[in-house]
Amino acid sequence: MLRLKICEKKPTTECSRGIKCCIVGFLVVLWKQWLPSQWTNLRFLSLAFIVFAFSVIVRFYYPWILSSYPQYFYQNTPLLNTHDSYFYAQGAKYLLAMLQESWQSSKTATIAENLALMNPPKSADEILSLLSAFLAFCLPLSLEQIFFYLPGFFGSLIVFPIMAITRNFGAIPCAFSGILSAISVSYYNRTLFGYYDTDMLVLVLGIGIGAMILRIWDFLCRPILDSKYARNYAILFALCAFSLGFYANLRYILFGYILILSLFFFNALRFFNKESQTILFLSQILLGLNLILILGILYPKLHWIWAIFGFFLGFVVRYLPKFFYSKPLFCFYYVANFGGLLWLLLPLLLKNNYLNPFFLKFFQDSLESSEDTQSFHYLSVLDSIAEVSKLGFMEFAYRVSGGIEWFALVVLGFIWLVFKDKRFLIFLPFGILGGFSLVLGLRFSFYAVPISAISLGFLLFKAFGILESLHHRILKFALIVGFVCLSVLPHLQHIKSYVVAPILEKSEAEILESLPKHFSTPNDFALAWWDYGYMIGYFSNLKTFIDGGKHSGRQNYPISLALSSTDEILSYNIAKTLSNGESLESLFATQGIRPTLEILQSKPKHTPTQNALFIILPLKMLEIFPNIMRFSSINLDNGEIPKNGFFALSIQSVGEKIRFHNGISLDLTSGEVVAQDFHTQIQKSIDLKNKTTRIFYEKSGLVAVLLPNGKTLLCAQSYLESFYFKGLLEQLDSKLFQKVLKNDKIIIYKLL
Repeated sequence: MLRLKICEKKPTTECSRGIKCCIVGFLVVLWKQWLPSQWTNLRFLSLAFIVFAFSVIVRFYYPWILSSYPQYFYQNTPLLNTHDSYFYAQGAKYLLAMLQESWQSSKTATIAENLALMNPPKSADEILSLLSAFLAFCLPLSLEQIFFYLPGFFGSLIVFPIMAITRNFGAIPCAFSGILSAISVSYYNRTLFGYYDTDMLVLVLGIGIGAMILRIWDFLCRPILDSKYARNYAILFALCAFSLGFYANLRYILFGYILILSLFFFNALRFFNKESQTILFLSQILLGLNLILILGILYPKLHWIWAIFGFFLGFVVRYLPKFFYSKPLFCFYYVANFGGLLWLLLPLLLKNNYLNPFFLKFFQDSLESSEDTQSFHYLSVLDSIAEVSKLGFMEFAYRVSGGIEWFALVVLGFIWLVFKDKRFLIFLPFGILGGFSLVLGLRFSFYAVPISAISLGFLLFKAFGILESLHHRILKFALIVGFVCLSVLPHLQHIKSYVVAPILEKSEAEILESLPKHFSTPNDFALAWWDYGYMIGYFSNLKTFIDGGKHSGRQNYPISLALSSTDEILSYNIAKTLSNGESLESLFATQGIRPTLEILQSKPKHTPTQNALFIILPLKMLEIFPNIMRFSSINLDNGEIPKNGFFALSIQSVGEKIRFHNGISLDLTSGEVVAQDFHTQIQKSIDLKNKTTRIFYEKSGLVAVLLPNGKTLLCAQSYLESFYFKGLLEQLDSKLFQKVLKNDKIIIYKLL
């Protein structure tokens, strides 16, 4: 992900000192007033809201830095920094328009007219889109502001379930755990402002379920009122149903809870009689969780109904006849439900886009008929996504806890905690999912953050007990403050350094938004790489062939071929084929690969189409173009991938001297390229901004392209012959492609 160079702002040092002073002062207040583990609900809630406010405030460092880059502001708000954001943004935009139209149609006629012909996007059914539209409708904030700021506020809600879980540790360890859970490296990365995705509530909901389970479990040790007991069940089951509707993959966390609770249940059967409160509690919990999970998997679209059903189930499950919880009957119910869950979940695991490579190792023989193992050998998209690249152990430890030394303390703390209270084993699924990042990519690492926060909080709690023997109050306080500050420091340093650029700039958003105003209709198509699919749908209301949720090797192949082909007629015919609803793979299967390509290269298919098709070529796509080419350069018969030509983007420029990675440098005055193992001269340099060309050595195979953003591309001449580069250089056949819009960031063509 592109990172911005942090501006030198004078308040930065003062802000850092201020934050450190606030932390120390905060600890002093807790030390004097809230050190005992028995503290009132009012003090607990007050402390939780203070920690919540702190975790939100530190996230404002990112937009403060962005304020120095006006090119990333659109509608007076910073643009978003992840591609999937615009999937949910499409749904929220549509739902807000519908809400406004139904509430006050006369004032929103323009919005209604703009979306009258637009079919509801898939994300209109997403809870996140619905929540965003509702908040934009009720609050005096624009939809763009909701998109940008919502992740930071919702993500910071993690402090409440974490602090509820660690409440008995005491005020300082409890607040410490809450702060760590909200600002840890991996969790911050996925909940910073602008990261508008379901990640903002995934752990909040998952940990919230665990906190409710522990809360109900705690009632076994005290006199309880049936109404309060049943209310907790109702909240738990409704929360489970809502969580499955919000993010379907929370089913694996829920299944993990069921598995761990099942072990407790069968262990309790060995040591307690059937009248035991523990057995009764576990039976009721397992009954509800199993039922909600099965219903959520079988009928996922009915999540609101299941949430209501779960709420009422919480009141009913307490009063079911005792014979239902008898050992033979309940064991039969449990085995049947658990078997059903395995039957439902195993296929989902095997088909999961990110878990699939892991399970392929063990089920390869049974998956020969899966998507990418059929007759054609397509490139797996997982090979091109950074989020699913393997994570080293040191990096994993840093992302979860701030460093290897803190990770060692996390492991020690969790083992110690489980030894003292085995109920905390229910959070083990989060650690397992977090460990998947070592083999399946960094996106899983943030699942382990809650365990890290709880474990370090427990160690701090035990440290209080150990330090009680010290009569030197100042030394005791210094040790505690030192531990807290040192453990929080790596995460605060990361927040200061992690300033990522939004995925598009204001000029890019403006040209995409102007397309439907002048040239296109909502039913028209756009051909672009999948990284830009959702944002094109959001700003231009165009349909795309591939996007963030539809980009398998099979689906990427024709788009890659159209963009990288040196034959404009082939690119034109591929676009026409796709817009007519035909599949390139079906043509390969019936006519063969080579005959199909020969037909597509023969002459343009000027067949009439019902909808227009636009080809969108962002300049920024140049950075990933070699990777795009790999999807179509692969040999479909045997899976072999030829090596791409030389391609390098500059990392520094001083006057006419340009530096690249691996010690390569270019002198734009003489055209000389110098590296450790070769010395040559470029064929020519092309200045896209000034539209000038300089010839140096015609027999050379290297060219330099001076980009409008100030960078320089040094690449093989063959790249310039591709459709993408011809489009950027405006060298496409005007009889086939009409240029309709252009600025210094994007150029858009329309098929004739």
